[in-house]
Amino acid sequence: MLIWAQDSNAEYVASKKTYNEMGYSLTKDDKDGIKIFIPQFYNIAKITADDGTITYKPYFALTDEEKKIYKNKNDDHIVFYRQKLSGFSLGNVFNAIDTDMPMDSINEELNPILDDKRADEVMDCFIKTIYNDGFKIEFKDLDGTTKGYCDHANKTIVVRKGLGSLMQMKVLIHEYGHALAHKHLENNNKEYQDHRNKYETEAESISYVVSKYLGMSTNDYSLSYLYAWSKEKNFQEIDDSFNTIFNYSKKIINNFEKFYNREFGLEDKISI
Repeated sequence: MLIWAQDSNAEYVASKKTYNEMGYSLTKDDKDGIKIFIPQFYNIAKITADDGTITYKPYFALTDEEKKIYKNKNDDHIVFYRQKLSGFSLGNVFNAIDTDMPMDSINEELNPILDDKRADEVMDCFIKTIYNDGFKIEFKDLDGTTKGYCDHANKTIVVRKGLGSLMQMKVLIHEYGHALAHKHLENNNKEYQDHRNKYETEAESISYVVSKYLGMSTNDYSLSYLYAWSKEKNFQEIDDSFNTIFNYSKKIINNFEKFYNREFGLEDKISI
């Protein structure tokens, strides 16, 4: 949404870091990028006392001595536990034409087949989380380029068979976003068709935030997707959608955390 509002001609965008990792450089001042909202997280530390008692504390709340222990790889009394969503900040992405990337490399390098071994590790727990919210999940062969859809009437999320593990996970989160944020569309398909761009932008933004929380690399796939769906937005629509994106990203993360803790017998006692 923000991308189109600032540069309606942008077609492929990525962060400076992504371009650099692929071996390319910007051909313009890196201060002149396209502003986007980036989800921010803070780390939670797991503290194990000598008597076996376990507590949790944000990294920023650790004492200097506790931080030394946290950074010591040979001491497991204080270790990384997970991350929490704290909010959003502004960051920059850049149009591919403002780099030295050959144009014939764009599709191959900015839109790769995504995979991530961690996606398999969290998939089962995430599926159970969705079932816990009253939705079934089915994996099917789908026509065309459709990767998935949410059937509100039958409370079913359908994901295309044969996708890589990370892409499969991202589609699952995307449709879960539809399931929770767009319940009002259950008996109103015309509303969805009339404002499809709005709802797809919101669902993919939710998927982007949750994927970042889960630590899964997206290689800026979502940014290209978001551009395609949001290029006709105005600033009022952006503002209206932002609260939906933030609230339901947080809700999905909280739902996953609660189920994950329950599934693995963990207690979520975090002191701030």
